[in-house]
Amino acid sequence: MMVRIYLDVYFAVNFALDYLILFLVKRLLCLPGRFLRMSVAAGAGAAWSCLVLVLPGLGGWLGLIITWFLVGGAMVALAFGIGGGNGGLRELGVRLAVFWMVGAGLGGLLGLWNSQDFTNGYFFGMGPFPLKSLPALCLWVAGAYFGVSACLRLLQRQGRARHSLYQVKLCYKGATKTVNALWDTGNQLYEPYSHQPVHVITSEACRQFCGTVNRIIYIPFRTVGAEYGLMPGIRIDFMEVERDGRLLWRYERPWLAISKNPLSAACRYEMLLHGEEHP
Repeated sequence: MMVRIYLDVYFAVNFALDYLILFLVKRLLCLPGRFLRMSVAAGAGAAWSCLVLVLPGLGGWLGLIITWFLVGGAMVALAFGIGGGNGGLRELGVRLAVFWMVGAGLGGLLGLWNSQDFTNGYFFGMGPFPLKSLPALCLWVAGAYFGVSACLRLLQRQGRARHSLYQVKLCYKGATKTVNALWDTGNQLYEPYSHQPVHVITSEACRQFCGTVNRIIYIPFRTVGAEYGLMPGIRIDFMEVERDGRLLWRYERPWLAISKNPLSAACRYEMLLHGEEHP
């Protein structure tokens, strides 16, 4: 059986997929790879794929070892660089491992695509890749890129939210309560007389440890798309900010503004720490 493979198309398709893998590694590890360096690395990988194709002696286990370790390591080093010393080698190993995982994941997706006869295994040596499938391949690459990017953005947002959450112990007249709090850079409330920072807590959480208070002031605020308003404010004895059981900061006589509305739609936190009072 005669198989005709267009080497320029083979190179272009492998270049596109290699660049996609490198770009996803960059997004996963937050690396500073530049377009030119990543293009050179993807070109080196695509050139090696063409070389394996025209030199059958490079196939088998030897070809796999050279591809995954030597060529893969060279691609990662070309795209993202490598530092000196053992730390640099360790970083290269981590990047190469992520490169393998991303490549295996995309290969699995492409294998599922191949089982549906959209392509004839062009990337796995099982037959030619028909030119009529190139538009479908472009759609697959775009879908993989945007799908993985959306998942990464979601994971990053969740990671940032978890990193900004604290446990806060509040104390007033001997009564204590521990609440979840979010460090909110948008909270720039200040007590109007002495200009001290003000933290925000829900009225429901406040009632659970503040039965009666000696003094209430009203703190002006403004939200996005809303006019100015006033929130009642109280001063408690102290509060301690913790994370994972470790005390990070203690505030003496802090001001709390009481919000009648929930601060989190999913009830993940009941308090907003002041933006400039990050522990």
